[in-house]
Amino acid sequence: MKAKNKRPPLKRRTSFVVILIFCFTMFFSSVVQFAFMDDLYIYATEYSMILSSRQIMEIDFEKDDYKSILSDIEANKDIYIEIYSPRETLFYTTDSNDIVYEPDGKDKKEDLKPRIMKIKSHTEMDDGSYFELRQEYYTSAEYIVYGVFFGQNNGIEIYRSLDAVKSNALTASWAFFATILVLSVILILIAVIYANSVINPLLIINEKTKRIIKMDFAETCPPFKIKEIHELGSNINSLSASLSNALTELQSENRRLEMDIETKRRMEKTMRSFMANVSHELKTPISIIQGYAEGMKLGIGCDSTEEFCDIIVEESEKMNNLVCRLMEYLQYGSENYRVNKITFNISEFIGDCVSLRSHRIKEAGARVTVSIDEKLCGYGDTELLSDVFNNYLSNALSHLDYEREIIISSQDMGESCRISVFNTGKQIPGTDIVNIWQSFYRADKSHSRAEGRFGLGLSIVAKLQELHSQKYGVINKENGVEFWFDIEKK
Repeated sequence: MKAKNKRPPLKRRTSFVVILIFCFTMFFSSVVQFAFMDDLYIYATEYSMILSSRQIMEIDFEKDDYKSILSDIEANKDIYIEIYSPRETLFYTTDSNDIVYEPDGKDKKEDLKPRIMKIKSHTEMDDGSYFELRQEYYTSAEYIVYGVFFGQNNGIEIYRSLDAVKSNALTASWAFFATILVLSVILILIAVIYANSVINPLLIINEKTKRIIKMDFAETCPPFKIKEIHELGSNINSLSASLSNALTELQSENRRLEMDIETKRRMEKTMRSFMANVSHELKTPISIIQGYAEGMKLGIGCDSTEEFCDIIVEESEKMNNLVCRLMEYLQYGSENYRVNKITFNISEFIGDCVSLRSHRIKEAGARVTVSIDEKLCGYGDTELLSDVFNNYLSNALSHLDYEREIIISSQDMGESCRISVFNTGKQIPGTDIVNIWQSFYRADKSHSRAEGRFGLGLSIVAKLQELHSQKYGVINKENGVEFWFDIEKK
């Protein structure tokens, strides 16, 4: 036999939760207001006294209307004021109606006496002002007193009855309690009525969903008065009507998804094949071979024919190795790929790279300046790093403009050496400067097509620098662009 569900119905649980919230709200609000209302009112009173003192310090006591201004402050704030000028002499009290001194300050018209009270507590502020709790000697009346000094030798003391503050706090507490009580009762009635209007339709919907679980789609939910619940019932009816068709369509979608995945795999394979096919178009050794071959054809450097052939053979071998490395591009990120690092002189390394491209530089009409510290030694794979530098140099020659100047410089970064390749020309737009490191991205598409470039050079730079765990980047300068990459120092 199945065990009976002893959990109380939803309506009973809802009523219990509402009553519990009501009791907690009343208890919490009562504790808060009766425990902290006095402190809150005292804090508000102290803050009001500080503001009143600032108003008093702004009064011009040389004018005749200063007493009327003080009277307004006393009436509005319900405070008692004593002003000392100098600090030992009482200049004004709330009870005084006449000027104590003549304008020349010599003739005294009447004597004013300050209040003499017993100090029960004293708290001094950082600015020299203070708060005190004082009590009259012959009564139990207590006052909050705020004192502050201003001017050259003037002082103010402001009194406020503590009994009045506590009386206001108590009145506010009971008013707040009564308001909370009335609002809570009203809210409970509203909550109960609204809960019933929500719970009854939910019970009907619950029964319908149980039938759907059993694949029984015959019954439908009736219309409900509450818009959101009516929409819920309509949606469940729609779900019930379309569920059987959805199950059939799901299988069809699964097969379609498998086909989409296979299509994506074929596209990725095509992309790899395309990158392998166009890789040779990107390599600067082609321009070197072409330059030396044209020189031999035109009879330039006839005495150096053997040297030219050696260079062509050497660059051909480099180009073959470079194509193989491009085919390994997708493997650069794998853990199996290893970088063959050696120690080398950076100045000689850069000089060799520039010399091998002298013909291309001459064709471009570029003025190249190399400023590399001859003592700097790097530690890395020189073949990979030559790809990085050659890509930068080729990019600089392709985008050369204005003064047609290329500056190659170095900067000691501590644990690494930063090589910068600057060329005069147009800056890279902000919309492109973030994307230029992506594969097949070309900022100047027409210019790239004209030179047979496919947007792989800078993405290869990024991958090779990541293999060396070194940084790279680009900076727009005032009259050109500067690409840079770091080489680990030995």
